[in-house]
Amino acid sequence: MKIEVFSDVANLVGESPSWSADEGALYWVDIVGKTIYRHGPAGLESWAAPDLACGVVPRRRGGLIASVLKDLMSFDPEAGTFSAFATIESDRPANRNNEMKCDPQGRLWLGTMQNNVAEDGSGIPITANTGALYRIGAGGETTRMLDNIGISNTLAWTPEGGQMFFADTLANRIDRFAFEPSSGALSGQESYFEGSLFGLPDGSAMDSEGYLWNARFGGGCLLRIAPDGSIDRKVDLPVTNPTSCVFGGENLDTLYITSACFELEVAKTPHEGAVLAAYPGVRGLPTHAFAG
Repeated sequence: MKIEVFSDVANLVGESPSWSADEGALYWVDIVGKTIYRHGPAGLESWAAPDLACGVVPRRRGGLIASVLKDLMSFDPEAGTFSAFATIESDRPANRNNEMKCDPQGRLWLGTMQNNVAEDGSGIPITANTGALYRIGAGGETTRMLDNIGISNTLAWTPEGGQMFFADTLANRIDRFAFEPSSGALSGQESYFEGSLFGLPDGSAMDSEGYLWNARFGGGCLLRIAPDGSIDRKVDLPVTNPTSCVFGGENLDTLYITSACFELEVAKTPHEGAVLAAYPGVRGLPTHAFAG
């Protein structure tokens, strides 16, 4: 598989890649670098976030929803302005936001974790499973769906929309749920993929054939996992810590991969923290926009 460097920005923790088909642009964040990036026809652009930039998703009305530390904020890239939308987990001050994506119906799903970044940008050990998973409606109404999570990661839906995938990185496990599209209800939680010699599960993207592409933090690779939970393909990458991936490009046949170099004591490759582009020979599913 052809793999190339798409953007050689040395993200401390590159995350949350989202593809905007309307703009022909890739968005992502550097969490610790407190920066939102866009790479489109105008080249690479960036904006400073008010605090830890934990994620971005497009909005149907235009602009983005940005996840900033514990808040969700409306972000207008053209004006470069942020405004308050919702606060998550005011009852858990030691947590921060992490994984964030929208389901095909436009509801926002947000996972949290114990904050592992100090004010000076250094790392903090994670000592408790205080994270949770929330479903957020168009008006900001919030429902806690899962609790006692170590590090929330991987949010993905099957092509037909009847199943959802969610990972707890600290548990080294990806779970699968039955997903009710009209209500957003979850049921039938089961283990989909556990363990592996290839690092820990981070973010994922679903392809049009129903296979999950999972970034393996610390494993320097992506795994394409079949519907039955078996490893279909292992793709080695020129980074140590891939963090997430998304399908983009005009035909949704380019897989963009973010990575991190935060607290990496020895850089094993010259491209640690870069955004990569891979061409897997299969099309993916689009990035869904927030209905609010």
